[in-house]
Amino acid sequence: MPTALDPPPATLDTSAMNKKLGDYLREYGGPLPTQDTLALFLGIAKVVNGMHEQFAFYGSELRVENIILSNEQPLRVLDCGIPQSRLAATSPTPDEVERGIRRDIHQLGAILYHLATGQPAPERRSTYNFRTDFDEASDLPPVPDPRTAHPAVSLEIARLVAKATARDAQSQAKRIGELLELLDAQAETKPDIEAPAARPSLSLPASSAEPAAPSGNEPPARREAKVTLARRALPVVSERTGFVMNEATLKADAPTPSAPSTLVEGLAQAFADLSGTGERPTGKGFRFFLAGVSGLLLLVVSLVTYRIVEKFFLGGGQGAATRPNIEAIRREAEMANRPKLVPTVAPDDISAARPPLVAVKGGTFEMGSLDGQPDEQPVRRVTLSDFEIGKYEVTNAQYKAFCDATRRPYPEEPNFAKLRNYFLDYPTHPVVRVSWDDANAYCVWLSEQTGDLYRLPTEAEWEYVARDSPIGWDSYNSGGAPHEVGTSVPNALGIYDLMGNVWEWCADWYGPYPTEPQTNPKGLPRGTHKVLRGCSWYFSTVPCRTTSRFRFDPTLNYWFNGGFRVVRARH
Repeated sequence: MPTALDPPPATLDTSAMNKKLGDYLREYGGPLPTQDTLALFLGIAKVVNGMHEQFAFYGSELRVENIILSNEQPLRVLDCGIPQSRLAATSPTPDEVERGIRRDIHQLGAILYHLATGQPAPERRSTYNFRTDFDEASDLPPVPDPRTAHPAVSLEIARLVAKATARDAQSQAKRIGELLELLDAQAETKPDIEAPAARPSLSLPASSAEPAAPSGNEPPARREAKVTLARRALPVVSERTGFVMNEATLKADAPTPSAPSTLVEGLAQAFADLSGTGERPTGKGFRFFLAGVSGLLLLVVSLVTYRIVEKFFLGGGQGAATRPNIEAIRREAEMANRPKLVPTVAPDDISAARPPLVAVKGGTFEMGSLDGQPDEQPVRRVTLSDFEIGKYEVTNAQYKAFCDATRRPYPEEPNFAKLRNYFLDYPTHPVVRVSWDDANAYCVWLSEQTGDLYRLPTEAEWEYVARDSPIGWDSYNSGGAPHEVGTSVPNALGIYDLMGNVWEWCADWYGPYPTEPQTNPKGLPRGTHKVLRGCSWYFSTVPCRTTSRFRFDPTLNYWFNGGFRVVRARH
């Protein structure tokens, strides 16, 4: 069995890798280099942090055997189909949330120990401890300093392990964000220009001190090298000398290529320079490739030339590309016949500290539309349970209270021409320039403050309450800016601004609708964009209809016409 100071084994061939992290560590046979250890730890921690924001926890399932590495997609953390969450039944209590987060953070520390030392953290001894029933931290087995198993482990990794696996609840990280902040601070530290005191300090056990320099009788710790999960280059035999040579020597040994004499040879030399191999592509295949590229470029130039001639010399300025389509003409005609919306006096409860709610009785309805865009189809039957949804969109003042309590930065100024200093001077207007992550974090904070489960509405819940809602502050009525919530006409349930004012984030990942009937659907389990509903005060190419869908990157917050409303789940 390799020891901590043995030379690293050969890098695995992972050109088509799709395997468990545990299998990879066993085949690698030793500690990973510091850079790869921290990169893997960062990826795992971000996935687990995303589950925590949805009140879901892994517990004992968070281990290297349930982490999948792949070159085709990002790192995945499996949950074995049943994450330890009570969202589907009852709202988790604050104690359950704290215990779930604490266990997962401890498991992250154990995984970091495994990555850095090449061996799993020691398991708890089986002998009985009479203090177990009275020690609140006894469910978290101790994890020793990783440098006792592998002296070459960096101090930064030792600090992260200590912070994640501390038995004392006061010393252990309360949230994964603390570990990520510590990791960022360490990454930004530059020893050659910063004093050692600038490093974040953590109280480590006595065994966590800096390892002493090896004596003359001890083998030196092996140097860290960057492992790039890629195929290593095989030894190459020089055609000129017949000896086995490395890549650098072979390039130096190769004769200097002669200057290209034709255009084809010049292009071949350019390909050789770009590839870094120094070898020119030859043969009929390369000539056919050049002929195909030349034909494609000629076709593009011909099309551009034709469009220019048609527009400026043949009177084609009103060609098919510039003529309004039938749908645009119909919408313009409808808007021309619509009366302008006059603002009404807003109800008093728009200034409430927490979003007022409207109780909604569950039921079955036909979701989607055959007359809309392709992503609104197919139409299928959806059944929903009872829930409560925000009477208004979340306002600037309500979101400001969240920012002040959590020290979160205020949203950036949207620079509306008519509403300067929008976030601070217009407290009862809907908050904008918030990402999906911001809106979800607000719901988590509101849940912690009230003890109830607040979240973003699912796409099905939003469409269920928005049916037959009148159009409010859309681009035709708004006058170029969002309006105070509650000043348009509500729907039959007494809910305001569902159609207009700002687009509203939903909980679902954007994707195609299923064909079969569903009960309380939550959308796809994974995706790249989150769904928004309801149109806004700003012009959009998406029609303002209750079944229209929009999508956006959940991490971006520069959108000045997107906000959200909340849902309180009933159990």
